Amino acid sequence: MTSPPNLYHEKQKLQYCLIHTVNNILQKKEFDATKMDEICYGMNESKWFNPHRSWIGTGNYDANILMASLQKHNLKVVWFDKRLGVEKIKFEKLRAIVFNIPSRTLLTLYRGRHWFAVVQKNEKFYNLDSKLSAPTVIAEIANFTKNHVDSGDSEVMLVVEQDVDEDTVVEKI
Repeated sequence: MTSPPNLYHEKQKLQYCLIHTVNNILQKKEFDATKMDEICYGMNESKWFNPHRSWIGTGNYDANILMASLQKHNLKVVWFDKRLGVEKIKFEKLRAIVFNIPSRTLLTLYRGRHWFAVVQKNEKFYNLDSKLSAPTVIAEIANFTKNHVDSGDSEVMLVVEQDVDEDTVVEKI
C-alpha cells in the first residue's frame, strides 16, 4: 500500500533522527538543529559537553529533548514499560509511537541509537522512519511494536495529546 500524498516525511541527515522524528509526528518542519540546541541549552548551559546532544553538533539528541519539544505542542511522551506486554497498549489513544533502536553508523566500531516515529492518521499507522525512502503503512501495529519490544534492545515511547490521562494509555495489571 502506498502512503497518502499529504503525509509529511523527513529523510535522514547526519544524526538528526530525533529532529526528523518530532517533525514527522507534528507533520511539518517545526524544528531544526538550532531550535533543538536551544532546548538543550535550556536544560544545560554547556555548549561543548551538553549531555543532551552530540558535542560535535551533529544531533544525537536524547529523550529529554524529545519530551520537551513535543510538550511545546501540547503532546506528552509516556514511557512504555516493556514488562507489561504490548497487548496492554490502547493504540487508539495514541498520536504516535516513538522507537529508539540500535543503529550502526559508517564507523562500525560505534554503535549508536536511532529514533523514528510511527504516526496514527485516519485510524491507520504509518512508519515514518527517516531512513525509509517513503512512509509505509503498518498493517498490524501491535505485531510491529511487539517485534521491537521482543528484540530486547528497543525503547518504546507513546505520544498522546497533553490532556490524555497517562493511566488510560496502557492497561495496568
